[in-house]
Amino acid sequence: MKLEDLLNTPTLKNVRIAAGEAGLSRTVESVNMMDSPDVLNYLRPNELTLTTAYAIKDEPGILTKLIAEMAARGGSGLGIKTKRYLERIPEEAKQAADRLQFPLLELPVDFSLSEAVQQLLGRILEFRTDELRHALDSHRKFSNIILEGNSLQHMIQALSDLLELPLLLVQRNGDPLAQSDRLSPKMYERLLALGHSRIPRPPDADRMSSGEVGDPALAPYSRLTSYPIYTDQPQAYLLILSEDNPMSAFSHLTIEQAVNVISFELMKRQAVKERSRRYKYDFLSDVVEGLLASDTDIANRGRSYGLLANQTYRCATIKQDLAEKEMPTTRRQQPDKEHLYERVKQEAKACGMTFILFVKQDGLVMLLPCEEDGGRSGKQEPLELALQRMLEQIWQSGGISLSIGIGNPADRLTKLAESYQESQEALLAGYQSRKQRFVQYYHVKELSDLLRMLPPDDISEFIQDTFGELNRVEDSEQTELKRTLRVYYENHCHIADTAKQLYLHRNTVIYRLEKCEKLTGRPLRSIADSLRFRVAFQMEEIRRR
Repeated sequence: MKLEDLLNTPTLKNVRIAAGEAGLSRTVESVNMMDSPDVLNYLRPNELTLTTAYAIKDEPGILTKLIAEMAARGGSGLGIKTKRYLERIPEEAKQAADRLQFPLLELPVDFSLSEAVQQLLGRILEFRTDELRHALDSHRKFSNIILEGNSLQHMIQALSDLLELPLLLVQRNGDPLAQSDRLSPKMYERLLALGHSRIPRPPDADRMSSGEVGDPALAPYSRLTSYPIYTDQPQAYLLILSEDNPMSAFSHLTIEQAVNVISFELMKRQAVKERSRRYKYDFLSDVVEGLLASDTDIANRGRSYGLLANQTYRCATIKQDLAEKEMPTTRRQQPDKEHLYERVKQEAKACGMTFILFVKQDGLVMLLPCEEDGGRSGKQEPLELALQRMLEQIWQSGGISLSIGIGNPADRLTKLAESYQESQEALLAGYQSRKQRFVQYYHVKELSDLLRMLPPDDISEFIQDTFGELNRVEDSEQTELKRTLRVYYENHCHIADTAKQLYLHRNTVIYRLEKCEKLTGRPLRSIADSLRFRVAFQMEEIRRR
């Protein structure tokens, strides 16, 4: 309890404040007696010391030094019994007490130190009991609000009614969670804007902070106090507007209990969210790793995450840059994956993008819907600009340097694994070029990569037009004829080598090739048609994947 409150007890009614009156707001947690100058070795913070001055009667000059040491060690005050061993308190000691704002009390000659210590400790114990009872009652009241199924809004309103002060509960990114009805719409907007700028940043994010508001629109309130609300890290902040007068100890206790209950509720919400996200992350990770082979299965399970069966997607891999030599030391940050997820999600939405985002290993993966043309039109440039703007905004606002690799469009959900692999290769290519905060598209390396970018309908039409009637014969015969034609081209149109590789007679090979030529209606030795057949064979392989 405060020393000024303790002075109102009957035991100290005749005590005179000799000096240091400005320090009467010091907290008193215990009371002790001094019978020798070495009391400093046993002095605890927030302890009120009483003495007869017998130990210093021969050297009253050391009292000034004693006061300075007690103030430095966090003592609550010093009570000296005068008119017995010490006639009066030296002026030097009073001046030191005033300068240090350390209360110096003058005790009457008939004052019993032992009785005073006993009674004062009893009063402090009563006060602590009242505090604990108040804390327990407050915690029970706030817990019941949540247990009865009410929202955080109800709890914030109940706390506001108890304190008779306006409150605002915000997430760590500044978005509102709940507010009391003591805030007018104008005050709410001003406080929300103020909260964005007053939310503590690392390394002070886990500390209570208080400061002057300086905004006439919030009058008569002039002070804003921010209380961090923890789960495993600060998740939200309780913003309280108050006047200049400091809040009472019971008000602080009430706020602490409310903060505890809010933290439990947010922890419960976070656990539910993390479990839901874990299911999402695991499922989408399996999709981009190619562990799910059915488009229908992926579409059915992915519908709840916004994954559509008839939509073409690009995979984008997002990772934090490792080489940050250009970054100022004060801006380097190592955010956890969930914090990074929230930042990217927030900025991507601000850029007007449509996406599906999830955490994978040490980075993020973003599925970006393409236009109906499969992403082959000029729409690539706006996407790149939006992503680049997102990276720059994250860098400017949070000092987090990210880069993105983007794969080719996947026209089927089972092909997202290929696009994901391409996005990783694109990201690696960007890092090998010693770039930072870049958006790198995957560049085609093989003919199959280029063919894979074609729409499925175009591929099917090309294959049918190339093979013609050959595609309509029985499956077993069709397989043998196509196998012979493929090996024929692999051996550069040499019939003898083809027959040797297939373990067939030369005439059998000639017969099969003539039949292929008849069914397709195309000369097999024509340069243009031989290239067409080779491309068609590759397309068939791509279509089978």
